[in-house]
Amino acid sequence: MPNASIGVDVGGTKIAAGLVNAQGQIVCRGQRPTPAGSPTDILRGIADAVNEVIQTSGLKREQVEAIGLGIPGLVDPATGIGIVSVNLHWHDVPVKRVLEEMLGKPCFIDNDVKVAALGEFRHGQGQGLSSMVYLSIGTGIAAHLILDGKLYRGPNGMAGEIGHAVIDRHGPRCNCGAQGCLEALASGPAIAARATAKINAGRASSLVRMATAQQEPITAEQVFAAAANGDPLALETTEETGSYLADAIQILIMMLDPQLVVLGGGVARSGDLLLSPIRRSLERQAAQSYVFRQAFAPERVQLTRLGGDAAILGAASLVTAGF
Repeated sequence: MPNASIGVDVGGTKIAAGLVNAQGQIVCRGQRPTPAGSPTDILRGIADAVNEVIQTSGLKREQVEAIGLGIPGLVDPATGIGIVSVNLHWHDVPVKRVLEEMLGKPCFIDNDVKVAALGEFRHGQGQGLSSMVYLSIGTGIAAHLILDGKLYRGPNGMAGEIGHAVIDRHGPRCNCGAQGCLEALASGPAIAARATAKINAGRASSLVRMATAQQEPITAEQVFAAAANGDPLALETTEETGSYLADAIQILIMMLDPQLVVLGGGVARSGDLLLSPIRRSLERQAAQSYVFRQAFAPERVQLTRLGGDAAILGAASLVTAGF
């Protein structure tokens, strides 16, 4: 298998690796827990995951061209340094240098959501397009931009950090310190917190029984599951979430005029329960605004086609010159 590369999605709890062929297909994959410990322990765990994939695939090591990695947090792709990652508890880690020494292969790194955007652009919903926004909604929220076929980072590497754009100045305080950020309103934890606040205010919901039975805090996944079963409080919460996200998407569309906005991340696994309220809110905005109506069509907002594989495929894409 010529021109094979390995893409690695490094998370706070798991490391997922996949051998990707020249056609952009994952032909062999492996997954293991992210080691708890020092940066060296984590890097060794990444190397072990890569070696496992090579061994399982039956390829000779020389048949693997290079390794691409998606790393959470702030990354310097040029130097290969993981500047800061809250999930991995590291600062200024020379990821590229250490892994190249461990693996004997060229390594390329970038932020995990950026590589998921690349994966979706090259192998998912964005195939054949020149511009796309990938909006990742999970524990955090970020949007990453493909403009004229290239990943746009901005001069400070901060392009797309819309999770920390203020949507409601009277909203809850965000972990970044500001008040009313999109992430504090529509991320997974924010969805759960809003539903919990309604219950604590005395609202009835099937979520009460669920939380009591499990003796654990309510999750966004449970909110969407309750909404699927017609729970009024959960439906209200998902509609509010869709409205907040639609406000952010409206800004992205009006500012960038992308051909497509793709929704990814853990919350996007809720499927139409997330997509439908977003589209309804955007359609209301389009009905009110002639200007927005020229830029918006419901089909320009779609769910990810690749799911969790987007980051593996995008990481492997880092091996390709031009990204």
